[in-house]
Amino acid sequence: MSLRFKTNLLEHTKAVGLWAQARGASASVDAVSFALHVRLGERALTLQPQFVGKRDGHKLVYFDAADRFAVGFVGWLPYKAQAWDISLSKLAFKAAARDLDIATPAHWTQADAVSAPFLVKRERGAFGYGMRGPFRASEAAALALADGADQIEYCEEFKWGRVARAWYWSGRLAVLELFEMPQISGDGVSTCETLLQRAGAEAAEDSAPLLALQGLALGDVPAAGQAIVCDYRYVSPFNPTLYSNSNRLPRLAGSVLAQRFADAGQRLWPRIPGPPGRQIGFVLDAIVDAQDQPWFLEVNSNAQGHPDLYAAMLDGLFGPRPS
Repeated sequence: MSLRFKTNLLEHTKAVGLWAQARGASASVDAVSFALHVRLGERALTLQPQFVGKRDGHKLVYFDAADRFAVGFVGWLPYKAQAWDISLSKLAFKAAARDLDIATPAHWTQADAVSAPFLVKRERGAFGYGMRGPFRASEAAALALADGADQIEYCEEFKWGRVARAWYWSGRLAVLELFEMPQISGDGVSTCETLLQRAGAEAAEDSAPLLALQGLALGDVPAAGQAIVCDYRYVSPFNPTLYSNSNRLPRLAGSVLAQRFADAGQRLWPRIPGPPGRQIGFVLDAIVDAQDQPWFLEVNSNAQGHPDLYAAMLDGLFGPRPS
């Protein structure tokens, strides 16, 4: 049985346990509140849990109570949920990224200005809700973008490449997930729609435009061995990162790619609110192109936790281990 790695309480507990053993600390989880209590020497801290579920029955949200809506555990943090202007607004993040020389895909707030394949995104929101596309640049003129008090939409250049998510603690890169956009492979007999169903999902609403960018339609029969990208999202029915540890940082340590992610976190860190010496985590989402250039999409102030983050987090909170 395959369990989702990052929403598996056991994986989070094991990671904290390994840190505690290495540091001679004690750690326990309250079975009522799910709070994590950690003690090292004379210092003791309590970290708060976070869960995921559909409280309104429709959209996933994070919350701090293990109630009947909780379907997954997404980590412990030493503070309550954070929200910053650059995490609430993707356009605010893009403006900050340009100021800080952090690469981010081109974007347009007017559809008639679009000059490359693109996605339609909501300025605010999480979990990819409301995202549409990708479309050809020539299709932009026919689209209506929301521009009201409740929601603003914009067009963002669509980048082919690997999907990446990076976790930082106090501005330092600690975890880097990296994986290819999910693909299906033609067999010379089956249609694209059939291949998608065999891979584990019905054709999504935006399967057709994604196939169109690759010169295909749902009813076409790809050649045997032809590789076809079937999704571009971080969370996808085709995405194996849901079920295994996709942290590639140990393998990529010292590489140009890892350094580019580390540099982005260091550049963004002064824009993260809080007093000097603050201990705060954040997550950057990106697409990495064929030249190993990350194109950063947004920053998350309250993202799903990763078990491999605890070593950096707890070392930051309690101080690094003696040399």
